[in-house]
Amino acid sequence: MRGTWIILLIMVIIGVGMYFWFGRKPKPASYDTIVFKNTDDTIIKKMQVYLADDPKEVMFDSVWLLSPDSTPLKKVLDGVAQDTMSKQYSNITLFLTYDHKSFYDLEITKPNPKLAYNYTFEIEPMSDSDTLVIDGLITPQVGDAMHFASPMMEMYSKFVVTYNHKLPPPPPDSLAIKGHDPNKTITILRN
Repeated sequence: MRGTWIILLIMVIIGVGMYFWFGRKPKPASYDTIVFKNTDDTIIKKMQVYLADDPKEVMFDSVWLLSPDSTPLKKVLDGVAQDTMSKQYSNITLFLTYDHKSFYDLEITKPNPKLAYNYTFEIEPMSDSDTLVIDGLITPQVGDAMHFASPMMEMYSKFVVTYNHKLPPPPPDSLAIKGHDPNKTITILRN
């Protein structure tokens, strides 16, 4: 009879242990994940992802630069389908480039740098042209996901991307026609 009680007690302890083991919350990820899904391997091999920390202007002249005299942007992905990057940021811009022919810039503002994000991209050519279309999904660890789809922009041999909303505001001018100010300006320096 004592053996039955011991076996029963061991079974209860194992059951409680399994309940707490499988019911525990996963540890928060220490990185963000970037993945290319449903994208042809030949496209993935020519894709690169660069990271800029809250840029006001970014220049491309054979390499991506924060300004004409700065060092190149940090390369996050280079011809692979998946990689990770540090999640410790609040404002960054990702530059996705295809074979130095097309690019897409994605500004990201994180409310909490402790949260990990998953970035999933699908790249495919449009059926009637050689333009690539990017279909993306940003999934935070907590909160709602964001979906976007847009064509990638053509790259020139030398150009500057200026984020107007990050520059100081222009002086007030009573003669100026007020209208919608563009969020971003692309200046072609060399075709």
